[in-house]
Amino acid sequence: MFKTDDASLEKLSFTFTEQDIARFRRLLELLKMNDLGAISDEESTRLAIGLDRIGGLKLNGKVYAFYVEDTYASKQGGDSGEGVELYMRRGNRLEEYQVNFDRNWVLKVDQVVPKLKEDGISTIYTGNIPAKEYFLGIPAESDPEDPMYRSTLNDHNIAKFEASEIHVVKLEHLI
Repeated sequence: MFKTDDASLEKLSFTFTEQDIARFRRLLELLKMNDLGAISDEESTRLAIGLDRIGGLKLNGKVYAFYVEDTYASKQGGDSGEGVELYMRRGNRLEEYQVNFDRNWVLKVDQVVPKLKEDGISTIYTGNIPAKEYFLGIPAESDPEDPMYRSTLNDHNIAKFEASEIHVVKLEHLI
């Protein structure tokens, strides 16, 4: 379908948007899952790896945001258990960018926007980490005793970011 050598992937990274890559990656996943593809499993895997590499080229140094529900923080009272976490992509891993180290509460949108603006970041990316899986080192769920769940930013938080002039790109498949 397309070449996956480094030079070809770099050229494709200039043509494909992040949403294109995520949609194409999701399509490959659905075709394989429902046994609807006309290409071999090996070809499908090669293309998926190529798309992930293109995504890595395009999104290196970008910020990912997740909606967080922390059951431990919820026990502390109020709305302290729901909020957001932000991570910066560095190659094939996510590094903490704005994450509360104290599980007594979770950061809110209005608490993270000033640093985004200070650092000149006007676009962030979100998507769903499948249950029981990891995305670039970040789990969808952690702490079995007092679970913490990470998922796509909800519409309410997206609206808050957008109102603060931070554009949110919602990816069909995290890349």
